[in-house]
Amino acid sequence: MSPGYLSTIENGASVPSLPVLARLAHALDVSLAEILRSSSTERLARGNITDGLENRGLAAGGSQLEIVRQSADPGEAGAAPVVLGYGDVFVYVHLGQLQVTVDDGEFELGPGDALHCDRPSHVSWRVPGSERLVALWTTPHAGPRLTSR
Repeated sequence: MSPGYLSTIENGASVPSLPVLARLAHALDVSLAEILRSSSTERLARGNITDGLENRGLAAGGSQLEIVRQSADPGEAGAAPVVLGYGDVFVYVHLGQLQVTVDDGEFELGPGDALHCDRPSHVSWRVPGSERLVALWTTPHAGPRLTSR
């Protein structure tokens, strides 16, 4: 491998094939699994939809998506936990019940239900029933867009 090619891999301008990664792992005396597991790039993010009680963003830094894990108690209500006005909104209910009002329509969602809203101007929610809500919301990110390399 040339120093120039290694540099493009290090700078994220090139994605190496699996055989190239295996050669790099051998040269560095580490396992291939360790190389694949340890990424310092902000373009990757891992999260767990059930961990914790707070709302939490799950998208990687620089992502073109806003992804929010919402957690709320029965009786709580509010506006969409994602920023509206940049495109479609998608919500998936993992646990509990969710009442969603989109513009002039009202929808009741339960575990496993999803709702896709085509560029809504107003979205609000309420948690009916007696069970805690865990839901996943996503929409295009309001921040600056990524440029291709």
